Amino acid sequence: MTAAVGHADKIAFLEQHGTDALEHSGADLLAHLQGVHDLLRAWGCGEALCDAGLFHSVYGTEIFPTGAVPLELRPEVRELIGEEAESLVHLFGAVARTSIFDAAFDGAPFLLETRTGEHIGVTDAQYAGLATLTVANWLEQRPRFPESTRFSRSREFDEMRRYLPEIARHALEQAYGFAPLSRPAN
Repeated sequence: MTAAVGHADKIAFLEQHGTDALEHSGADLLAHLQGVHDLLRAWGCGEALCDAGLFHSVYGTEIFPTGAVPLELRPEVRELIGEEAESLVHLFGAVARTSIFDAAFDGAPFLLETRTGEHIGVTDAQYAGLATLTVANWLEQRPRFPESTRFSRSREFDEMRRYLPEIARHALEQAYGFAPLSRPAN
């Protein structure tokens, strides 16, 4: 990875790929990406996870298939944000969202299903990163959704809490009105 790729360079890359012109959840994709990044940063997450948040859906996802960055540019993205962050970005786009939720119930070892039906194993740390990205992704855009959908996936998010950093878990508990988790987080 290049020694000092600044935040402005990452934003410039995203703008070059039209993220500011793509509609996403009542805003543009760039605003959403920055919002997820900022939420992760406020939660005290590490640089790799924050950068993964900034790029989390650039390759497209099951729910947002309009990717702004073609997969052929993975090496360039990896150069910008590092291998750990880019790996999470790729997983976030490749894995079926229901598989991330199901894994919260199944626990380790984590075997996730991709959008193409393949199964891939991820480490505990990768799963925790994906769970945290999933929560940040949802909480960032949730206020722009109709009231009737703001508590969707309640059962799944409740189960996912044990894989989240404490401050992210607390944010999810506040948003959903969950009682604080009585068992320690992983």
